[in-house]
Amino acid sequence: MTLIMPKPVKDPKSGIYYLRVRVPADLVNAAGRVEVSKSLRTRDPAVAKERFAFEYATLQRRWSAMRAAPAPLPLKQIVSLAGRVYQRLMEDLDQEPGESSIWEGVARLNAQAASNESALEKWYGPSVDELLVEEGISTDKTTRTRLLKEVQSAWEQATEQQHKRSRGDFSPDPNAGRFPDWRSEAPPQAHLSGPTISALFENWKRDHLANGKSETTVRDFAQKLSSFTEFLGHEDVERIAPRDITEWTDYLRHEKGLTPKTVGGKYLAAVKTVFKLARSKFLIAVDPAEDVTVKIPKKLRSRSPGFTEVEAERILSAANRVFEHPSNMGYHNKLACRWVPWICAYTGARVAEITQLRKEDLLAVNGIHQLTVTPEAGSVKARHYRVVPVHPHLRETGLLDFINAAEQGYLFHAGAATAVDAVKRSGNARDKIADWVRNTVGIEDNRVQPNHAWRHRFKTVGRNADISIEYLDAIQGHAGRTAGEGYREYPIETLYREICKIPRIEAI
Repeated sequence: MTLIMPKPVKDPKSGIYYLRVRVPADLVNAAGRVEVSKSLRTRDPAVAKERFAFEYATLQRRWSAMRAAPAPLPLKQIVSLAGRVYQRLMEDLDQEPGESSIWEGVARLNAQAASNESALEKWYGPSVDELLVEEGISTDKTTRTRLLKEVQSAWEQATEQQHKRSRGDFSPDPNAGRFPDWRSEAPPQAHLSGPTISALFENWKRDHLANGKSETTVRDFAQKLSSFTEFLGHEDVERIAPRDITEWTDYLRHEKGLTPKTVGGKYLAAVKTVFKLARSKFLIAVDPAEDVTVKIPKKLRSRSPGFTEVEAERILSAANRVFEHPSNMGYHNKLACRWVPWICAYTGARVAEITQLRKEDLLAVNGIHQLTVTPEAGSVKARHYRVVPVHPHLRETGLLDFINAAEQGYLFHAGAATAVDAVKRSGNARDKIADWVRNTVGIEDNRVQPNHAWRHRFKTVGRNADISIEYLDAIQGHAGRTAGEGYREYPIETLYREICKIPRIEAI
């Protein structure tokens, strides 16, 4: 899984770039805030990127130090860290030390601070903090006090040498070698011995693809788990508690503005699926997501989710005339708007199932024309093929003539080199139809979905026409309500008999 890394954020008003990142969930209390925001002081994107990388790395080291358990450092390491301050002072002023009077004043300040704890913290505390952040070290109070004194001593030594340089004496410092080279003697942090989120994702991905399932789902899950990892600030599954997952879902809802349905049905569902599989394979001892839920309020319904008769006639009438009106819409998208609503009106199929139809998916069996909805053409929700008889009114509209005259391949897009691209193009055609229904036909009621409403309407009209629910399910590809229903198959003659009960839609 490729993690989505933070990037510089451009202020829309000033044009200045900022570092804006969320504090990892386990450090929010210690940091006292949920987000870090810092100006990068530039409007140049290249400069912003460079400064962001530096500031973000510094932030990561600071967070590592906050997570580390405070521990004492031996004197050798303390003196070595102080030597860093000495070396930087000497290197920064290597060519031009400045006036002697400056260093005489600095020497007085050094002497005043030597025996004053508050002065030590005031003058040398920032240097100490910088050193500790660089190494990701968290020290106890005693070590910090010793380090402050050693940094003060390093300043005294550097001040003496710069004072000599200011008077033209650039001879080497005979005591420069007193600072040992830095070598961390603290026990190295062990690499994660437990599973990571990325490892569990890869395990799920391998099974998912081996079962012939969609690569689109893989990309979607990668984005969802990346969001989760970015929120946590780490990938260690053993450190994840149910509360961390709950806080993430709250963050998505209240700070990112996602709906409960999206958070629960997509983001949390992805995490639950990956963790559940890992638990079933004994890759993790406990599934932290098992008991986490997102309450989804019941949707208020103030009208039927299917198109009314007036809406259906309006859309299909507009479909009949889609080639009569000039527009910027591409040829294949016009074909989709012309025929897909008609097919959905008389089949109750999902729009994406129809936008991926190919010329070869039209067959005639025993004199009955049928459309084959198959995973071979793209994405089918249940991953099962089904055949749908062509309603007599569809023949009268000229659908069969259109398909028979079409070139081999996909009917409503130009096709693609890979199955993934074909699914994407079918999805694009689906979205174009929805946009056309809303913005061109003018079905603006947000209580009804511009594509899926055909599916609801077909079920309602079918029941009113006394078509048994099992036949409607077979035509629409709905799963059976019992295991036994999965063994049922209906001859095309039977389905044709039932679909002929659907009344004609009188669209001009």
